[in-house]
Amino acid sequence: MWATMVNESTSGRLETYLDKSRKIRSKVIPSLMSKQVKEYQDSNDNMCRSLKILYEDGLLAKKKYKSICRNVKATVGQSITNPKLVYYDKLIAFIKSVDVQNVHDFASEFNKDTSKFEEPINGSYRDFCSYIKVLAELYIQVDQALGSESFFQHFGALPYHFRIAIGADGAPFGKDDEATASSSYVGKHIQSERDNFLLCGANCSEDHPSMKQYAKKLMQDIAHIETQSYIISGFNCKSTVELVPSDMKWLSTMSGELNNAAYYFSPFGNVNDDNKRVRNGSLGDDPSCRWHPWNYNERIKVAREVANKREELCRSNNSNATKRNKLLNFIREQGSRQEYEPLLGKLVHCGFAQPLHNSNNAWAYFHQLMLETALAKSCITGSCKQIEDLPSDSPFSLYITVLKNQLRVGRLVKRIRTWFNEGRKGPFSYRFTGKETRIFCHKFMFVLHALSQATDPPQTKLKIASIAFCCLQLRDAISYFSRVDITLAELEQCKKACLYLFNANALLLKSVTPTLWTVGYAIPRHIEILFDRYGMGLGINSMQGREAKHVRLSEFAKHSTKSTRWSMVLRHDYMCNVWIRMNEPGRVLYTTHKHHYIPREIELETFCYCGFPICKGQQCSICISDVFKAVEETAIAGALIKEIHRYI
Repeated sequence: MWATMVNESTSGRLETYLDKSRKIRSKVIPSLMSKQVKEYQDSNDNMCRSLKILYEDGLLAKKKYKSICRNVKATVGQSITNPKLVYYDKLIAFIKSVDVQNVHDFASEFNKDTSKFEEPINGSYRDFCSYIKVLAELYIQVDQALGSESFFQHFGALPYHFRIAIGADGAPFGKDDEATASSSYVGKHIQSERDNFLLCGANCSEDHPSMKQYAKKLMQDIAHIETQSYIISGFNCKSTVELVPSDMKWLSTMSGELNNAAYYFSPFGNVNDDNKRVRNGSLGDDPSCRWHPWNYNERIKVAREVANKREELCRSNNSNATKRNKLLNFIREQGSRQEYEPLLGKLVHCGFAQPLHNSNNAWAYFHQLMLETALAKSCITGSCKQIEDLPSDSPFSLYITVLKNQLRVGRLVKRIRTWFNEGRKGPFSYRFTGKETRIFCHKFMFVLHALSQATDPPQTKLKIASIAFCCLQLRDAISYFSRVDITLAELEQCKKACLYLFNANALLLKSVTPTLWTVGYAIPRHIEILFDRYGMGLGINSMQGREAKHVRLSEFAKHSTKSTRWSMVLRHDYMCNVWIRMNEPGRVLYTTHKHHYIPREIELETFCYCGFPICKGQQCSICISDVFKAVEETAIAGALIKEIHRYI
């Protein structure tokens, strides 16, 4: 009878029968459920569930995790309870028991000759070759689990040829800490911190001898892995390192070059202080190009000549400062910036301009021009010591008010106030972040309108119009060169914006900085290379994921001592970004952010293209002015046009 009832009854009718039995409701079903709950609590799925909660927004403290365990507990009916999370102590014990893939002590390997007067180096690193295979296995599992919805980029005929980006970014915990990370080509996900994996960390600066020793070993490991072909999950796999995303300081250090204060200041081409202002130039391998990338064989040749010169100078009786100056002059005479052989080897040619830092540095430069304009127009006397002493209609007061109320860049305003109230000693210095860059892209014209007056002399009108035009071109250029996916038409628009920005700045504004030259010439060239090679934009060379990872690494390190910090960070990074994903390969953690460098409001009739609000069907007073149009024509021509001389 029971078999007949179960087989012949519908689910609804069977539910009605069982619901009428108190014995089944109060004893049978709870007994069955408790067995399943117990099985789930002891399962790997519950361990994954508990780890995901522990690593939510970094690393939860013990007290907070236990609080969540208590609060998620619920009882249904009289005796059915939901599965408990894994107890904290058991969870931590499990994390410590997991094999996190060949983590080694940094100091014992790369810092054997430390002086007793130096602070000991603490750090950890992973074996690169074995870890790359672990990451390959992870991405194959993810790719197979997601199927047609996979985000993985398959370049060429070999489905799993892993093209790796490897670089460094310092200071996740303080000034002298260094973290080296690596990420595979995962499309837009390369800008996610979860798809950037930690290889090495140590409490030393990026140019410390120990870090250079690590770089040498890493290059040997890379050379070895690139010659290998291996089978993972039944697939033939290969790995090559093809990008080195980093800031120019790190790239110069690891390339054996002088810093960007040298006569030849750029790691991307043979531009120098004398020809950096050339307009309508080009960077490339073609002989007709104004500037050319550094040749690797020439790098090696110059480095060896410099080594010989250094030995010669060491035998002289000159002071160390004199020896250094003579060596720098010798390098300059060679038409080079190369001091040592590149630690990166031939990977030095995988170093491309990095979108995030160049964007931030460019906006810091143009904000500096806005600040100088506000100060010049305010005619502030030396006796004025506080911003509050300025009249409310002073251009500088209006400038501060707009930054505070319209742009809402509180950290920047605070720094300006401190600098002003301390006597304005030295030039103002502030390091822009991605947040401030986005805000200035949207609202730079609010600042310039606050500084602009109808009674301004021609020279001031020209300067404000020039800044406005350059900022507009910079905003558009950043929008293009920060993209992972880009079309050929957008690439051409980016090249125009970069060139017009450079021309206008070189002709009409203060100076040509290394950043402005990089934006004007190196970035367009590098986008072309990556587009031809992968069909993608410069966004794949972004350090945004590494910057975002700083916050999570800081959370990982909260509950560790300085000597154990990096080993714990590497363990937590593996658990969070590898172990959990291997056990749940179909779970996508990437969140698409809707941040845009070009404000959406410009599509409305009540906003000018620059982002400033206007009456319907009009342009803002700066964009429609004759001087702005003259600046635009000058930028396109790459030379001062006749009309511009009226304002000079």
